[in-house]
Formats: sequence, structure tokens, C-alpha cells
Amino acid sequence: MSWREQLEDLPTEQRILVEGGSLSQRFSKRPLYLTHPALIGGFYGFIVSIALLLPVGYENGLSQESIRDQAFLSVLLMLIIAITGHFSHIIAQILKRPPISLRRGLVYPMPFIGLSILSVMLVTGLESEMTENTATWVSYFGWALLLAPGPVYVHLSWAPRWRLLCRLEEGLDPFQGDIPSRNMPDNEEGISDSDMEMAIEDIEEDPPLLHVSDSEE
Repeated sequence: MSWREQLEDLPTEQRILVEGGSLSQRFSKRPLYLTHPALIGGFYGFIVSIALLLPVGYENGLSQESIRDQAFLSVLLMLIIAITGHFSHIIAQILKRPPISLRRGLVYPMPFIGLSILSVMLVTGLESEMTENTATWVSYFGWALLLAPGPVYVHLSWAPRWRLLCRLEEGLDPFQGDIPSRNMPDNEEGISDSDMEMAIEDIEEDPPLLHVSDSEE
């Protein structure tokens, strides 16, 4: 990937900003056309749908209708989060804001907590012991914790970072203009070295007369 060669020309602070954390670096190891924000969002929806197989399957049982409903739910989640990721990409292109690193201790546990809440509500009979309004709000809270981390990460971190990587791939400075080349081309460097050597030889053969006194005239 040619953007890695362009990355070496950036200052350290900008290089860290473009590379991101461990999760972003894993995505950046893949070709850019495979890590479009919409595809990353759809991938997160796929992971969520797999995580819901057991609790939803336990509640609905194993039947042709339940499998069809589960497949529909999976496709719907992937489509919605993918559309959200593409919208985040459009916003990143318009605003051109830098990526924001999310706090892992806050974001990473959220889907697991949300999945735990939904699993308890689906598998156990706890929902029947609550009021209808309370059970609805608890389910909404579990869905929010489960679904929010993916779109939030794509919107705040990956979509702006993917835009910077695309600019690097095109040979542009991800922040402004063309990347100035820090290394002098070989031909220019050779010309400069030869000119310097010729100037030194001229000085050694015919040293300049710095001062001439009146008596020497």
C-alpha cells in the first residue's frame, strides 16, 4: 500500500493521528477499498447479528419462521449500520475534521453489557416481572448499548481516518496540499555535490587575495 510510504514524510504527531489505535491499525492493514466506512459498519452489524443468534434463537425456538426472522434481522442490522457508516463518510468529507480516539474503557464494554441485558430479557422471565413501560425502556437501553459503539467508532474515528488514508494513497498531504519531498532527488544531489567540489578545487588552485598592503604594491 503506497500510503505507508507517504506516511514516513509526515511529522510524528500527524503520523500518530493518521495511524490511530490498535483497532484502526488492524483495519488499515487491509486495502482501502475493503475498509470503506460503510463496509466497516456492515461488518459490525454482522458481528452483532451473530451475537444475537443464541438469545433470539432460544426465545423463538428453532423453526423455519424463526430462522427467516433472524436472517431478516441480521440483514436489517447490517444495512442500517452500513448506511450510517456511509453517511459518516460523507460528513467526514464535508467537515474534513481529524479523527477522534475513543476511550477504550468506556466504549469496549458497551456491546457486551447491552448483549447481557438483552439476553437476560429474552432468556429469563424477568420481563414478566416488570411493568410494560419499564421492560420496554430496559430493552431499548440494551439495544442502544449493543448497537451504538460501532457507528460511534466509525463516525468519530474511522471515517475521518479513512479519508486521510485515501489522501495519502493519492500522494497528497492528508491535512493540506501536496506533500513536500524531504529528500533531494538523486540527480539534483549529484549536481550540487559536483558544483561544491569544483568550487573547492578552484579555491585551492587560486586562493583569493584578501588584503594587499601599500608596501607590497
